[in-house]
Amino acid sequence: MDIQKLTIGQMATLNHITTQALRHYDKEGLLSPWITDGQTGYRYYHINQCARLDMILSLQTHGISLENIKEHLNLIEHDHEATLELLKSQLAVLTDDMQKLSQSKSAIARMIFNYEKYKNLPRDGTVFFEFMPSRKVFICKTEFNFFEQNMVEYEMMLRELKGSLLLHNLPVGYFCNVGTFVRKTHLDAATLYSDEVFLFLDGDYDVPGLTEEIPASMYVCICSHQISDEAAHAEKLLKTIRESGYRIIGDYICEVVLDFPGLAASPRNALYKIQIPIQK
Repeated sequence: MDIQKLTIGQMATLNHITTQALRHYDKEGLLSPWITDGQTGYRYYHINQCARLDMILSLQTHGISLENIKEHLNLIEHDHEATLELLKSQLAVLTDDMQKLSQSKSAIARMIFNYEKYKNLPRDGTVFFEFMPSRKVFICKTEFNFFEQNMVEYEMMLRELKGSLLLHNLPVGYFCNVGTFVRKTHLDAATLYSDEVFLFLDGDYDVPGLTEEIPASMYVCICSHQISDEAAHAEKLLKTIRESGYRIIGDYICEVVLDFPGLAASPRNALYKIQIPIQK
């Protein structure tokens, strides 16, 4: 093997890549054979070109485009800081990508958890008790009262929530587990009034004035698929609390556990869980 006149196959074998990759780099102007035999027209690489090839493969492995690599290789001979700046830029890109992937992973895990929870929850209006840990929510106050509107207006409440989510640069993936509040002051006044919609957040997000921690507590709960029956189910829970000698210690929460989008112009169908924190 003449290391100063390497065929494309030899160059590929030495660097553990394909001849197709070398041809592509040649076509893109990243790495061309060093010499051409004047008699045969054969083109050969020099062993010293392996350094340039190592740089190309390394940068490509880190997700840098061939276009940017080509630009960088053209600069590096005149600006030795170019590599540092390129790596810093790519590190920022990868950090942002990793954050987005982590958010997607959390959102998917939450949806899987809700599907699994859906299998085990009673869906026929049965009252049950459940302890729940503390949870963080992002809240949007709207102009609507959920209990004085139809499903079309409920959709408008959700649009306001989604708009607020995007306005504050929160991942849209969180828009899969939403709910509404009835504050304790309204419950104490025996009034069902809800003009706040929310969605659950991971612990590392905080928007001052718009995020809130729901404390851990024992809850009395009821589930249903019929959104139009929420008021009736809420009254059933409140009656259970009164007759069982419990005391309401926090806000009423109605969480959409799982959403089943309607077809065409049909209203959405969802399994929701009403939760009221109680104490003996």
